[in-house]
Amino acid sequence: MTPRPLPQRFSGFRLAPLCAALLALPPLLAGAQTADPKELLRAAVAQQVRNLLGDGSGPVVERLLQVRPEPGLASRFDAARVTSGLFGRQAATFAPDCRSTTNAAGEADAGLCVVEAGSRDSETGAYTLLAYAKNIGGGDLMFTRRAAFNPAATTVPPSAKLSDADAYAQALKFMELLGVPRSDIPQPPPGVKNPLPVRSLEAAALDEKGSTAARVTVHKMVTLPRALPVPGGLLKDPNTGIVLTHVPAPGLATLAVTDSGVQFARLDGWADAPMDPKLDPRRAKRSADLIDEITDDLYGEGVRKVGSLSILIALRQALPNPEDPDSPQCKRCGVLRPALQVMVSLPGTGRVESSERAFIPPGLVREYDLVAQVETERAAR
Repeated sequence: MTPRPLPQRFSGFRLAPLCAALLALPPLLAGAQTADPKELLRAAVAQQVRNLLGDGSGPVVERLLQVRPEPGLASRFDAARVTSGLFGRQAATFAPDCRSTTNAAGEADAGLCVVEAGSRDSETGAYTLLAYAKNIGGGDLMFTRRAAFNPAATTVPPSAKLSDADAYAQALKFMELLGVPRSDIPQPPPGVKNPLPVRSLEAAALDEKGSTAARVTVHKMVTLPRALPVPGGLLKDPNTGIVLTHVPAPGLATLAVTDSGVQFARLDGWADAPMDPKLDPRRAKRSADLIDEITDDLYGEGVRKVGSLSILIALRQALPNPEDPDSPQCKRCGVLRPALQVMVSLPGTGRVESSERAFIPPGLVREYDLVAQVETERAAR
């Protein structure tokens, strides 16, 4: 297992109630005293695993095996259509190496195709950039648009006037242009307090007395996590009674939107990976085995004190087995496997006062397969 950075939080609707069970560590358990920190960790893990899975992962695995991701960027991304939509009348230039999707060894090229308009090095000129993976099925792409800049200007830049709903709609339209299936983006559940994953980035100018003279909304930030629909639903959230209809999957999009449209966008890992065809539900793990596996792994990573612990059901991207080196849908996509995603924060959810004398270690995000594998994953090339 490889540690991953903790996911960013956003002020829009919480994905957990829609997509997976996210349970907070009870304060009583977090503050319990024990002579053995590993047993305290095991108790915290056990409580949440059993709340999610009961005695075993079999029923959840059976439901997740019904997930069928729609064909994505590997088959739906059209470079000519995307370039026309993003650059318009600008003269876009493709880098010469965009024509090749394999390297000198004949393997899938992990590099980017770069499309540009304007001068990258100009400090004042307009510039537009689109960079996407040559094997786009891996789901990596970046777009940015920089307007011309007048260094002699004395006026405050105009403030973005669009609403959160408009920014969200613009973001969805951009994703549709790329070819991302609409079913990959979950809708907010009804009745939530903050239904849209949108934030405003603001800048303020001060007068000579230090008071705020002007406040400008630079753009709206839209964060779109990926989640796939589970036919018939996944399970019922024990805290809210809501039936969870989606499962989180690899892929995250971040977009900056103004009145003129999307000015920046980044897709990370929105891969065209199918469910692993070699998953055998008869090898679904028992909760007791998962508890031992998670506890031993976290303890081995140095976790001794748990401030908060969250576990959710998810799909992780994995490398195919050795005799099936490439995904059937694209050469760098891999496969999806049911997993538990475990997030650990040592200081907890409250405010942390840190200094050189009070070192706070980073949190961990780890993933654990719900189905035991017969063969190990092949080594990354």
